[in-house]
Amino acid sequence: MLLSVGLLQYAPQDRSAPENIRFIRSAVGGVTDAIITLPEFFLGSYRDLPLVFPAPDDLRRLLGPLAEVSATQRLRFVGSLPVDLGGRKVNRALVITDGEILAAHDKVRLFGPERDLFQPGRRPHRVVDIGGLSSTVQICMDIADPLPVREAARAGVNLVLSPSTVSVDYLRVIHRARALENQVVSVFCNRHGVDQDGTVYLGRSGIFFPDGTDLSVGTDTDELVLSTVTREQLTAWSLLQRDLVRDHVDTRELARVV
Repeated sequence: MLLSVGLLQYAPQDRSAPENIRFIRSAVGGVTDAIITLPEFFLGSYRDLPLVFPAPDDLRRLLGPLAEVSATQRLRFVGSLPVDLGGRKVNRALVITDGEILAAHDKVRLFGPERDLFQPGRRPHRVVDIGGLSSTVQICMDIADPLPVREAARAGVNLVLSPSTVSVDYLRVIHRARALENQVVSVFCNRHGVDQDGTVYLGRSGIFFPDGTDLSVGTDTDELVLSTVTREQLTAWSLLQRDLVRDHVDTRELARVV
């Protein structure tokens, strides 16, 4: 199996929602068989949030052009948007795959102004199949808690996908750690540029691999990054994951023995 894992870093706050959709379609022209992570709130500003949040039916109409590309080019997009669930507003991770739009995760660790607008997700992680790979989605600051990724790794997850919006570098350090300690591929997709209130975003998105290497982009650039993942690599990482994570020693039992 050959499948590309990637990310698309850009500045959603500089475009309208339809313009962002056209930009994404243009950026992936000619790309096939890939899982592509997008930034948090990938259709617009993070700081100047819309007063009307799209309901699920509206999302399907809005994201139709991306759903079409996902079907014709065998692409899977993962990003987050503010969604109104009948009065309960959440920061929801969506997977656009095979012409469908699926919910993957609601952000748990709300940050800054999000606390006044959204309700936290009810589950710290879910294991989802994306393009045939066992995956979990952690939105931005969710990755700061090591437990959800560890539990997902115990269930055999291969990928951790993280739509993000940050101005500081430490999430890159955390993603590197999650990749190493859980033997997963951890994808950090950030936005770049300046938001309407003057907030400057870091950019520096990256794909972090279980061997400690990474594939990263610059601070202030629109860029699509793709890396091919082979069945042999997945098998090797899964074996290490089994040894390091799934066949772990229960320290509580050890303490009782000692």
